[in-house]
Amino acid sequence: MGVAPLPHVLPRGRERVELQRDHARRAVWSSVAAQGSPIAELRKDADDVPQPSRGWHWSLSHSPARVAGAVWTSSIGVDVEERRESRADLVQRILDDAELALFAARGEDGFLRTWTGKEALLKEFGVGLQALSRCRIVRVGAQELEMRFDDLPRIVHQRIRDDHVVSVCTPEGALPRFGVHETPLEARSEVAS
Repeated sequence: MGVAPLPHVLPRGRERVELQRDHARRAVWSSVAAQGSPIAELRKDADDVPQPSRGWHWSLSHSPARVAGAVWTSSIGVDVEERRESRADLVQRILDDAELALFAARGEDGFLRTWTGKEALLKEFGVGLQALSRCRIVRVGAQELEMRFDDLPRIVHQRIRDDHVVSVCTPEGALPRFGVHETPLEARSEVAS
């Protein structure tokens, strides 16, 4: 999996989304190289779901300041988010009472870990946020979540940092190799000007 921060000064609107998408695709290509994958192209279907290439699957994510991309030999989902204050109404929509208790027992609020974990799981299944209620956390570990999508068990691996969380989910519970790379300096200067 590749993770890359975006430039400090970003354009707004459509230009910003295009920059994020471009950098997320670079992160996917970084993962392609790290995994030795034969992926030839990054195509999506009409519902914006990434399509396999040469038997390899891919996923990407972008947030306001970071992007992530991953490839694997079976379906895969990845999500990245920065740490921020969580709104009470959002916490109530994302975590049920049992999930809140699992995190409270660890002394964590759990919102960001839950959000990225559920997003990665949904992406692995190729479904959108409308299926969020079908995701449940059953165990919380230091760097992983044991989850269920309907009755199907999954392990979501997480990389928890001071400023962001990355989650990745595969059917086998595998964790693709991952590297961190910086946004090229020329991209930073183009965006800043």
